[in-house]
Amino acid sequence: MKPGSAWPIGIAGLLAASVIANLALMRVAGSDPSMAIEPDYYKKAVAFDSTMADERRSNATGWSAVTTLDAVVPGRSTRVHVRLSDSSGTSVPDATVQVVALFNARANDLQQVELQRDADDSYGGLLTITHPGQWEVRVHATRGGAVFRGTSRVEAVVAVATVDSNGGARP
Repeated sequence: MKPGSAWPIGIAGLLAASVIANLALMRVAGSDPSMAIEPDYYKKAVAFDSTMADERRSNATGWSAVTTLDAVVPGRSTRVHVRLSDSSGTSVPDATVQVVALFNARANDLQQVELQRDADDSYGGLLTITHPGQWEVRVHATRGGAVFRGTSRVEAVVAVATVDSNGGARP
């Protein structure tokens, strides 16, 4: 090998090491379950004006939603409750209510469920809550021509097991 020809090999080696390190980092970043990409983000950006108009129509209904979760029991589905109220605080009956729920630290894992009307004029359904902590619940409710969209954050807490008088544990 000629003297002075080692430096091009060294530069090529550094470039190759950089490419290998970047590929490894891309693989790690892409496999991270907390990584989330907003679906159709470009389409949503282009439709921003119509999205804002939809939000104004939603606000014009005067409706509000209060979302709660039952205590989480590992291995069982958890019930989500949504109470829809109009501007006077009266429950909104006979609406079609759907929710999309996501754990904040795993925002790519969306759960969708259509809720059924409960006896107390709220709406409820079952979600698979795998992580305690803060969840985002996006509510979409329709009745007649009225459409309401709301988002809330709720805390999922694990049910504390108690011991009954026979020594058996129960949630």
